[in-house]
Formats: sequence, structure tokens, C-alpha cells
Amino acid sequence: MVTLRDVAKEAGVGVATASRALDPTSEHVTSSARARVLAAAASLGYRPNSSARATTTGATPMVAIVVSDIRDPYNTELIHGAISAARERGLMVTITGTDHADDDEVRVLRTLRSQRPRALVVAGARGGSNSSHAALLRELERYEHDGGRVVVAGEDELPFDTALVPRREGARQLIVALAELGYRSVSLIRPDGDSSGIRSWETGIAEGARQTGVLVDHVTHLRDVPMSRDGGYAAASDLLREGRREVEALVAATDSMALGAMAAVRSAGLTPGADIGVAGFDDVVDADDVTPGLTSVDLSLESVGASVVELATSAASERRRVRQFAARVVVRGSTPPRVSGIRR
Repeated sequence: MVTLRDVAKEAGVGVATASRALDPTSEHVTSSARARVLAAAASLGYRPNSSARATTTGATPMVAIVVSDIRDPYNTELIHGAISAARERGLMVTITGTDHADDDEVRVLRTLRSQRPRALVVAGARGGSNSSHAALLRELERYEHDGGRVVVAGEDELPFDTALVPRREGARQLIVALAELGYRSVSLIRPDGDSSGIRSWETGIAEGARQTGVLVDHVTHLRDVPMSRDGGYAAASDLLREGRREVEALVAATDSMALGAMAAVRSAGLTPGADIGVAGFDDVVDADDVTPGLTSVDLSLESVGASVVELATSAASERRRVRQFAARVVVRGSTPPRVSGIRR
């Protein structure tokens, strides 16, 4: 078996230099030495041993991403951006899900610490009690104390470098866009539970309503349902059975829920867009492939994913860094301009 010592000898450098040269994130090696080592490694067919590297350097060339739900297309878009950025840096990405629970996050993080990833990315919305949140924070702080890096992809809620998903601003922009299209009252389709992401979304909705005069809570109740297509279908079906004629649009917290709401509108004998508007959020679930196209909010998730890897692999900063991203409302056929006399 070819060893690192063989590569170093072939390249004419020391073993330590060869090790640094094979780490694409290392800045302590000249470009000429790196080129000789990489050429020697390719010629000899050398492949670094990750376990041995972890023993030597304290970390494997891996970025571990902890998401709330691995099935959620929102997370898929974010992970895609992270994988692309990690590949450019010679790193691997490993992914695990926690089903939106702080307690499960703590268990997963303890397991990941033993695998010595170079960085941990905590993504998605979190719920749970104050005690479970405190336990999560302690686990992340221990990991950083041991030499790892922690980056958050999501809300500005944990004291680590953060790539901030623009949920609040995106929700505000969506209500403003609907108001400009002539909508004056909306019903929110909200998923079960309390989480930082949903709170940000609701805050943005409320800010947009105050700015435009669009009625939200004044004419309807929030519908707490599973964060899924079936959940959106059930909530919309319930509201349509009540016959709330004053509600001009359904606004769902995710595109998946919005697609379920569109199906419920059709089941009620109505036409999405023509009879009642429907809007989603996150613009990741074939929003432009359905008929009519689903109005949604692009949250720059791929850029967020790339940014967490960049933050995790850049030089550590004494000050916490927060990266901001733009939200963009994408208006499609599910929310056409509202005119008087629309059939309900």
C-alpha cells in the first residue's frame, strides 16, 4: 500500500509538507510544493486515509450538515449549494436529519463529534423547550472548544457564524406583492408546532400586512397542520367548507403545503387563481411546472448552502459573522391580478 511517506519521497518534500499539500484548505504550503505532491500522489495512486488524518490533524475532510427534515425540498436546495462549494475545496459532505427536534439534534451532534468532521452546519428550523435548546447550545460550544467550526444556515438564533435565510423579508415582500395585485384578505396555512423559521415567516407576514392593510388574522384563523402536501390539502379543504367569501388568497408556509391547497381548491369545484389565489414559500417544489404556476418566494437557498461551507472553511474570526441574502417574490398564475366580480 502506498503511504504518505512514499508520496513525500517521490515529491522531494518532508512528510509534514506532503500532508499539508494534500489538504486543499491548508494555506501553509507553497504552490510549487503542492503541485509536486499532487503529481506524486496521482502517479503513485495514493489515497489519503481519513481516519489517520483525523488522528493527526484532529478532523476529517468532511462537513457534516444537520437538517430538520431530509425529505424537505428546501433542505435539498441548500445541501446542493453546500456540496458544490465543498467539492471545490476537496471536502465531503455528510447529511443527517432530526425531525425538527432539539433533543434529536443533541443526540446526533454527540455522534458526529466522535467522527471529527471539520465543520458542523446546523440547518433548518428548530423547536423544543428552553432546556433542550440550552443542551443543543452546550453541545455546539463543546464541539468548537475541541477545535471544530459551527455554522448556522437559517435563523439568527445561535451565537455562531450564520448564513441567514431571508424568511422574514421574503414573507413581507410576498404580502406587499399580493396587495399590489389587488388582494385584500388572506388566510395563512401554517404548519404544526413552534419553530424559529415559522416565527420569522409569521413576523414577515405581519409586517407586510401592517404596511399594506391586507387583512390576515382579522378574518381567519391560523391552521396548524403537518408541513406537507397533505397538510396543506386538509387546511384548505377545511377553510373552503366554511365558505369564507372574504378570503381572497391562501398563503402557505411552504410550496408543498401550497400545492396541497391548490388540489383542495380543485376538489371544491373551484379553479386556483381564477376563483381564489394560492401562494407558497421557498420556490423549490416544481412551482413553475404546475398549472397554474405557483406564486412563491425564492430564498436564495443554493447560495446560502454555498456560504455555510465558505464560512466553515475560512479563517476564524473573533467576531461572529452573519451573511445576508436576498429574497425574491416570483409571481405566477396562481395569483393573477385581482379584479372585481371574481367568482367564488
